[in-house]
Amino acid sequence: MNIREYYQKTSNSNFHASWVSLLLAIVFFLCHIFAMIPGNILLITSPFIFFSIAQFVSHRIYENRMKELPEEHIGTNAGLLKNEHVLLNFMPAPTLRLLLFAPDGSLMGEVRDLNMKWFMWMIPNFLSMLMAKRYELVDHEGRLLAKYHIKRGLFNKMTILDEQGGIIGSYQENRSFVKVNGMIYKEDGTEWMPIETPGSVNSFEIATKDGEKIASYQEGWMPLEWGKRFKTNTPILSFSSNVAEIPKIIVFGFCAATLNHRSN
Repeated sequence: MNIREYYQKTSNSNFHASWVSLLLAIVFFLCHIFAMIPGNILLITSPFIFFSIAQFVSHRIYENRMKELPEEHIGTNAGLLKNEHVLLNFMPAPTLRLLLFAPDGSLMGEVRDLNMKWFMWMIPNFLSMLMAKRYELVDHEGRLLAKYHIKRGLFNKMTILDEQGGIIGSYQENRSFVKVNGMIYKEDGTEWMPIETPGSVNSFEIATKDGEKIASYQEGWMPLEWGKRFKTNTPILSFSSNVAEIPKIIVFGFCAATLNHRSN
């Protein structure tokens, strides 16, 4: 997959969601006509109609974005753990499916929830955030790179494992509703990267206790060349030069845990 295929799949998903919502509104309207559903039919059907319109508009936006993207602006697959800049996009899914793109538009990998059951579409975000989660990090060929196990509860407590199942780190989030506070630990339990980000999670940096910068995360700005392929609000995760693979894997896990309720 590349960024054009991502736009196409998202456009199709929004198109289908738009029609399903509109059909539900029609069904409720018919049931009201035949006196099967009492009450104000406008109040009943208006949420479905507004949602249908919003999804159709989103479908057209992604469709136009795909058509405007020249073929020569798409690169070839790059190595996920060797690239300095990673752009994050969220696929429509009942739970987390975070696609990781290179600046040239090629897909490098993804973080995905192993619990992709259909009924998860029916669970509201505020409830799914409390559930235990099992994510995996894979490269563009589907090769497993890491696993993330998050315990149930309001505040994230995550164990990070390599592809063999060995623990390589952990993350413990502190109790705070204003901002994201916590600590990333090494495999032996020693403190490694303190976490303190704004509650909006639009921009933050991750560094070690010794002040060594590991990564930065930002939304809302990108180089002009990247803007030919990606939306301007696409999150960008940038690693410092010479950062090893394990810290990168851990940062991907932190982003998955913190952004698990996000969608594009």
